[in-house]
Amino acid sequence: MDCSTCYYPNEDEARFCIRCAAPLGVPVSRLPTEPPAAPSPEVTELIAGSGDLGSPQLLAQALEGSNPRRGQGMHIGPGGPASAQTLLGGRYRLLRCLGSGGFGAVYEAEEVSLGLRVAIKLLNRSALQDARMRQRFLQEARMIAELRSPHIVVLHDYAVTESGVPYLVMELLSGKPLSHDMMVGVLSPRRAVHIMAQVCGALGDAHACGMVHRDIKPDNVLLLSHAPPFSPSLPPSPTATERDFVKVVDFGVARFCGSSTRASDILGTPAYISPETLADEPVDGRSDLYAVGMLLWQMIVGELPFPSKNQAQMMKSHLDAPRYRPRDINTRYRLADALEDLMVRLIARAPSDRPSSAYAVRSQFHELLAQPGLLPDRPLRGAARPDFGPHWDGPARTTSPHHREVDPSAITVKMPTRVDAT
Repeated sequence: MDCSTCYYPNEDEARFCIRCAAPLGVPVSRLPTEPPAAPSPEVTELIAGSGDLGSPQLLAQALEGSNPRRGQGMHIGPGGPASAQTLLGGRYRLLRCLGSGGFGAVYEAEEVSLGLRVAIKLLNRSALQDARMRQRFLQEARMIAELRSPHIVVLHDYAVTESGVPYLVMELLSGKPLSHDMMVGVLSPRRAVHIMAQVCGALGDAHACGMVHRDIKPDNVLLLSHAPPFSPSLPPSPTATERDFVKVVDFGVARFCGSSTRASDILGTPAYISPETLADEPVDGRSDLYAVGMLLWQMIVGELPFPSKNQAQMMKSHLDAPRYRPRDINTRYRLADALEDLMVRLIARAPSDRPSSAYAVRSQFHELLAQPGLLPDRPLRGAARPDFGPHWDGPARTTSPHHREVDPSAITVKMPTRVDAT
């Protein structure tokens, strides 16, 4: 298995890269092809009794189908009987909830045999009873396992408890969603391009495997302050504003692209959904590039290319609104012609008018970054606070209102306001 950090080839059974010591992902060949059946009503009631993904210890007991009165599934920790705890799958001690959404939650956990901290993603009881959600959960695991990219979260395992509850085990990262910085104000053009170059790198790796992400948005772009050791080099001449290392998360609604991939299969977030999705046309990686263009506009200009007062108007704008350059929106904006040209091409109505691939866009971003003084290091003067479009529900929840950094995996469970394109 190739390491996603340094690309060194390792044996499939290895847990850590022998070159850089980074934890390795699980091979897709080890994952099941069919999701488990719905857990029994008794198990879902136990989950509800734990606060529906609330207390870590009560939740672990519920997921293992253990009843404290029976003492089943209990493992004695180093402290003896007084510190007895249920280990999820006999391996993971749930420590604290990192974030939750409408369909589940993510917990920080420890793999006790290795002392490795991980993030464990779980579905709540209502999602567990939905066959489509269980299928999507397994699909997310298989897609992440298929990918080997330094800018995509690593999947350590997908497992199912004896009581029939599936869970994902992913790398634990300390970072913050892009939406948190955007809530403060627009980013400098240089920083925005630096971030989106890495997003395009992740998308290029996904598209090369035949996948379309389908939900690129601020909450699904995680910013780390430091790159992992042995990671590939970032764009040339990074400055103090270019230390963001990006991880793209939430492949829960991703799909393999092909002739059968129609918009009727696809969900999206209103501000970023592509015109072909809404028009029930075939979808490929250029649909993700449309979302990249919309997000780049927000990061630099603040306003969307065609702001709308309601969701219906926004859907119509994606389909038939004229495309303008930033300087047409505000004559005070002064951006490089090459950057404005790219911003307009990315949000073209027809996929054929957009760049051909995410790798090609990344290359153009790198060329812009390599030219000294071309991209301003300060936000555009007069740019509005980013407009996230109608019905955007704010940045993902953090563990504390005073703590801005969150684990990136926590964001993967926060389902956006989506529209069915049928």
